[in-house]
Amino acid sequence: MISEERRAEQQSALSEPPTGRLATPDVRDEFGLETIDMNMGPQHPAMHGLLRLILELDGETVVRCDPVMGYLHRCQEKIAENRMYPAVIPLTDRLDYFANMHNEHGYVLAVEDLLDVEIPPRAEYIRVLMCELMRLASHIPSIGFLMLELGAFTPILYAFRERERIQTIFEAVTGARMMFHYIRIGGVKADLPPDIPQKIWDYIEGLESRFKNDFVDLIQGNEIFISRTRGVGKMTPEKAVEMGLTGPPLRCTGVDFDLRRDYPYSIYPELEFDVITDTAGDVEASYRVRIAECLQSIRLIKQCLEKMPEGAVMGDLGRRLRPKEGDGFGRVESPRGEFAVHIVSDGSDTPYRVHYRDPSFCNMQLLQEVIPGHYLPDIMPIMGLVDPVSGGWDK
Repeated sequence: MISEERRAEQQSALSEPPTGRLATPDVRDEFGLETIDMNMGPQHPAMHGLLRLILELDGETVVRCDPVMGYLHRCQEKIAENRMYPAVIPLTDRLDYFANMHNEHGYVLAVEDLLDVEIPPRAEYIRVLMCELMRLASHIPSIGFLMLELGAFTPILYAFRERERIQTIFEAVTGARMMFHYIRIGGVKADLPPDIPQKIWDYIEGLESRFKNDFVDLIQGNEIFISRTRGVGKMTPEKAVEMGLTGPPLRCTGVDFDLRRDYPYSIYPELEFDVITDTAGDVEASYRVRIAECLQSIRLIKQCLEKMPEGAVMGDLGRRLRPKEGDGFGRVESPRGEFAVHIVSDGSDTPYRVHYRDPSFCNMQLLQEVIPGHYLPDIMPIMGLVDPVSGGWDK
């Protein structure tokens, strides 16, 4: 994943005469010290799942970082090719388990592209409502995890208090707290319970009133937070685009790109929201982007509740789906970036080929580029910038 230009720069740096501490294990400095290789993970509390980083260290400075993935690989794509189209949806919940609704939404959009069907308007509103609640249930714990990795314990307690309340809403709507299997091909599994819209509204009002106190005033301006995140993991917008980043890691560099606005799907064109960007391109900027995106999700949820029409929540597609031969494509803006699904149909009732483009996998490329030159403890906040989920990058 490392570019030829970057590799040439590293080779050039290693060939220069050594001054002080050395950056190659073949030559020792005046104290007889050399670089050492160290394994970080695959089981480490700051790794966001099963991830191994092979680090070359010069003292506490990282000279080289090689991510090793694959410890959670489950052949999700191959299994999907041996199941009927509706039976693949429960598997998508097991990809990025902090963005289950977005995984389901991306997959059914790809199948519906194959079938060329129309979805009831109320079902579209419910889908977006659930996805924006899911974004809150992902972004808020992400902020809590970042602070926990920096040594602050209180924000993660506040974060899981909010996630627990959102999961209670999900349980009332879908019957499950995590693996929902709710968004279906042609609509959603069931309509909202009668009392749920008011409960969601009350919760969102309460979250809006305490959000600034719990997640902004408590963190922004803190000297330790600033010293551990400002200028850490910094990258340019050109480099972010070159590496194919999406989501908050891309937008915190100043690149104004969001699928919900630039490649609109579902009912997003009917809703008002802002695409949040920052220009610093470091860990602190990614925190600010996620904070502002939470407020935009609250704004979207309120609009969904106010504008949601009455009507059916499931189209009439028949019991057995056999799309005609061709390709179907679906893409959604998940909390970690672009989640895309490509399906090839051969005319049977099972997909011929399924491919997932998961943002956790693509965004992991920046580790090799960004981590070298930082101190070893800076790896934790940089992981908070990426916010990967191992179920997504391993598939």
